Amino acid sequence: MVRTDRALLYCAVNGIANNTNGIGRQTKTLLGTLQQHHAAIAARAGSFTPYLAVPEPGPATWGYDPADLAHARTVVEALGGRVIPLPWDNAAPLWRPAAWHTLSAGATRAAADLANRHEWVLVIGVDTPFAGLAHHAGSHPRVDTVLALFSTARITERPHPDPGRLTWETSAIAAVNQRPRAWVAGIGDFLTRHLHDDYGLDTDRLRPWPSGLHLTDPGLTPPTPAEAERVARHHGIPTDRPLVAAVGRTDHTKGLDLLIEALAPLRDHAHLAMVAVPTDDDRARLLDDYRDRCVELGLDATVVGHYDRALPRALAGLPTTRTMVVPSRGETLANIVFETGLWARHHGAVVLAPAIDGFPEQITDARNGLLYDPARPNALTAGLHRVLALTESERSTLRTAAHDRVAAERDAAGHLATLLAGFRHPAAGPGG
Repeated sequence: MVRTDRALLYCAVNGIANNTNGIGRQTKTLLGTLQQHHAAIAARAGSFTPYLAVPEPGPATWGYDPADLAHARTVVEALGGRVIPLPWDNAAPLWRPAAWHTLSAGATRAAADLANRHEWVLVIGVDTPFAGLAHHAGSHPRVDTVLALFSTARITERPHPDPGRLTWETSAIAAVNQRPRAWVAGIGDFLTRHLHDDYGLDTDRLRPWPSGLHLTDPGLTPPTPAEAERVARHHGIPTDRPLVAAVGRTDHTKGLDLLIEALAPLRDHAHLAMVAVPTDDDRARLLDDYRDRCVELGLDATVVGHYDRALPRALAGLPTTRTMVVPSRGETLANIVFETGLWARHHGAVVLAPAIDGFPEQITDARNGLLYDPARPNALTAGLHRVLALTESERSTLRTAAHDRVAAERDAAGHLATLLAGFRHPAAGPGG
């Protein structure tokens, strides 16, 4: 018997049984939003049951944490859904098209099964591994598919994107253009332009779903100065001198190496507090490279090589932190920019980021943060000098504006309700 409510099938490789990157944070945002706001979202958009699809979790999962998996199950099972494990060859690399084909096909089968039990299903395929869902869109009359691409190879792997990934993404966008029940999420203005200009996406295939935060999450409240100091000292970070903070993966695109080099001329003016989380491939070796380079340059630095959710919050809200630097070579929308805006409401960091990609969408220079032109020689060093020279009054004004902008624009619960409401009458056909 087909139930009269609808189903939401959220497909992600991170954030369900682990939490090691930005996609994981997006998934955690969804879980928190569902846990606290499901009833309010359903009141706006119609009743729905949430499900999660994830590569079959286990020890092969990057950063596998049974507690994460248990939490995800608790959230969706309380709302009538469940976590759906997708079989795949977990002895093979995950970040390859062969694995993505398998995962996308498995998610398609899961969606069809849900459509046999629910009135209608909305499938959200998060990022590149689930872009292949577009090729199966329309195979069931009561399933709509939205690709939520938070980045592309042309952004994170410029100037030489991996050919296999590029082919995968290009063919997925072509499939979206051709299939009536396939869509792309409008994450942000930069990414929308990028997908249109560089991948040929028809803009009438967009559905608005801006990148957001679970604004009522207690973990996004500002830490007290005492709390921030305690966490920083626990990780060996001094709290009695100005700090330059950064958080990222050991990935070339995150640009942590650029920050190390740029800070060298200012080594006597600040301590570098860097969280560099090793990836699950050969890029993990960059952690040792970062530490060695700090020593070679004589930097006063603490490089923390593991992820602890409490640490970025503490660094952002620590009174002695002058800036949270996001030195990426390519970025759609950086979660740490939004999060710092909330954590540093009363004390701490002003964000410094390059004026490329999605950063100007997040930051208006000298209004709610600072930007620099990465094409100019020594621009990051100049940006660091600029942010370190700010007065406390100037920093306070920037931090207040950053908080207010995030609070006004980045409510994940409202964004999800809008997305679901746009599909409220699927029987009316595509776009109904």
